[in-house]
Amino acid sequence: MSEQPRRREMSESLSGGRERRSGRPWLLVALLALVIIALIVGAVILWRSLGTDLSGTVTTSDSVDTGADPKVTLTNTAGQISVEGVQDLRKVEFEATKHALGKDPSTAKQNAADVQVDIAREGGEVSLQTNGGRGSGADYVLRVPTGASVEVESEAGDVDVTGLNGAVSIAAEAGDVQVSKVKASVRVEAPQGDVSISEIKTDTGQTELEVGSGDVDLENLIVGTLEASVESGDVIVAGRFSGNGRIFVDTGDITTRLPAEDARELTLEANVGKVERADPKSSEES
Repeated sequence: MSEQPRRREMSESLSGGRERRSGRPWLLVALLALVIIALIVGAVILWRSLGTDLSGTVTTSDSVDTGADPKVTLTNTAGQISVEGVQDLRKVEFEATKHALGKDPSTAKQNAADVQVDIAREGGEVSLQTNGGRGSGADYVLRVPTGASVEVESEAGDVDVTGLNGAVSIAAEAGDVQVSKVKASVRVEAPQGDVSISEIKTDTGQTELEVGSGDVDLENLIVGTLEASVESGDVIVAGRFSGNGRIFVDTGDITTRLPAEDARELTLEANVGKVERADPKSSEES
């Protein structure tokens, strides 16, 4: 065979190989596209099967005339709660940001709008209650007269109450609790969450704390009696303290940073943990 036909055969062979190889990337692209489509479809099916996972919110506000010293009760499922006493205010003002879940943003927003905030008034008492289904609740901001007494029940969420001359009672199943600048008795039940109590001024009132798992900070308390029981967590008492008191911790430490004269009527007990008393005056002198 002559050299020229051989070259032609080799050229045709190489050309055919290139054509066969050049077709394979298109096959790979098609397969990759099918895989991506399958992944997207699977993700959509999984998302649908998991149910509602998008959140929507709707905010509503209102006020109720009450006079100077109403009793205000708030019962909430899940959400943050803030209550502030306002000088010379003679009504209860509230803003509720309702929230709920839905399969898409539009549905979630409609579900949030459907969450009911029930308001009832009887004499000098005002009650607010959130009624919603699973995965719903509301964040509340309340402004009340300084003479108001307040009761809060919360299933989940932080609670902050400040600036009241009336008694405060808080039952928060899960969430941190903060109470400050109150001139009456304070009672807190917090199975899961940290508790902070400060600037309490009542010579005859009681401060009662029942804490499950969480740390407790107490600062500047003038009370008739203090009773604090903590299952698991550390307790710090600082500033000034006046009154009779007992703090019991099952598992955790108790630390006081009080002048010696303030701690004389304060009994401290730690079942598993240590008790440390520090006098700030001694520390400054040394």
